[in-house]
Amino acid sequence: MRKNMKKTLFGRLTKLQGRITKFVKKSRDSRRFILTMVAVWTIIPALSVNAADSNITPIEPIVTNVTVGQNLQIEQPKFSVELRQSPRQIAKKKEEIRLATAVIQTTISGTDEEKRVWAQKAAQTWGIDWKLLWAVWKVESGTQMSTAVRSYAGAQGPLQFMPGTWRAYAQDGNGDGVKNINDARDSLFGAAKLLAVNGAASGNVDGALLRYNHSLSYVAHVKRIAASIGG
Repeated sequence: MRKNMKKTLFGRLTKLQGRITKFVKKSRDSRRFILTMVAVWTIIPALSVNAADSNITPIEPIVTNVTVGQNLQIEQPKFSVELRQSPRQIAKKKEEIRLATAVIQTTISGTDEEKRVWAQKAAQTWGIDWKLLWAVWKVESGTQMSTAVRSYAGAQGPLQFMPGTWRAYAQDGNGDGVKNINDARDSLFGAAKLLAVNGAASGNVDGALLRYNHSLSYVAHVKRIAASIGG
């Protein structure tokens, strides 16, 4: 009977070893491989103890051509996010880039008399006092005809428009088909429109100037310059 018991246990261990080896080969590319190895090294020692109690020589598990940690990489799902902009956002961005990179090909110059003529044309077009427009121009850039210099806040051109404000009031003052923020001939007309729409055309000069620059000291300074202009 002892001989039959030894034979039966030996057969079971051999069969278990065969199943484990086969399963390992099938599972080596998956997470189940790790669980299999854990099961092998947990179950076999227990069986070996029983075998020792029965004076049976334990059979060592044989696993061939298996390297722990090899072929266990799990492919992670890949995601891609595409951010799309609306046509309006794209057009707005293009305009901002165009304004930011706009340059005047040739330096624009003009005498004080020529500058005055441009200020008067713009003011007359929008029904405001040209002296007010001239005073704003004087404060913003010293009546420069062209400049691409930006302020610390991002205002640009002879009349120091913020890009968003320029989009709302941009004008083609010299009729060349371009609304150039850096050209006084265009920006004067834009500034005249801003002042007119915000109260200067109806007598609310303070309100218009506050819309241009929200500072009471700025309003007082511009008005003093305008009052000092003769003619």
